[in-house]
Amino acid sequence: MTDVATDPLAIAAATLLNNAGVGVDRHLSDLLAAGAEHAPACYLADPDAARAARTNPLLYTAHRDILPPKQAQGTEWFADLVVYQPSHLPGGELNRSIGHWNTPAQLEVFEVLSGQVLMITAGYSASGAPVLHWQVCMPGDLVAVPFGAWHQTAVLDGPATVFNIYADLPGIPQQHTSRHAAHHADVKYRSSAPVEITAIRTGTGFALAGSRHGQEHWGAGRQTAEPPWLREAVGPGGLVDLHTFASDDRLALLEDAARTHLPPSRAFGREESP
Repeated sequence: MTDVATDPLAIAAATLLNNAGVGVDRHLSDLLAAGAEHAPACYLADPDAARAARTNPLLYTAHRDILPPKQAQGTEWFADLVVYQPSHLPGGELNRSIGHWNTPAQLEVFEVLSGQVLMITAGYSASGAPVLHWQVCMPGDLVAVPFGAWHQTAVLDGPATVFNIYADLPGIPQQHTSRHAAHHADVKYRSSAPVEITAIRTGTGFALAGSRHGQEHWGAGRQTAEPPWLREAVGPGGLVDLHTFASDDRLALLEDAARTHLPPSRAFGREESP
């Protein structure tokens, strides 16, 4: 059992939350609204069970700009924190984020500070082939989202606290910035059709599930792990330390490493329903 009084990640999470303002709560009703048939922004494994629920549980609380923005050699970095509740949705789906497509120039890196989450990412290879990955993340684990990829966070053990930083890297064309999308829900969640893949609880574990179209299009997916280049670029102090204390050179190292190692998405937001 983690000793909160001495665990650096737990201390970082507590410090951030103690200094945070009121976050934005997301409930089951928000997920249902995002999955509305006329313009769905997310795929639900069992929307009928979710609509039939008699309660409207809190799913997560998002604290945007949890730390001040940081400028580093012409790139502006922003930091968020999300606290996910330890629950599952009606029908057995794991509690989760809405899920969305990142912009082609957006570099986004996550670090789990507490709990355990499943990060699902989907995008396209340089040849245009659909690629689906998933990573089980414990406290301290890092995830970098490929440029232009879709991603969703699901809770395996909570409460789960997830910190992330993001920036738009210069020199990569895009229709709108990630910062603009962060403040406009229709842009962030409805710029392209959602990936019809999610995760459901199976005993003490989970399984990926999806619509027939989603499974045929994306396949079974492949498990990944934290890449060595990402740990080296972030450094031993972790992501909160990087954003808070790092020099311009350190953040530039992360930017350069991402450009080298992260595959670009050939066709941002190509996922479409049949």
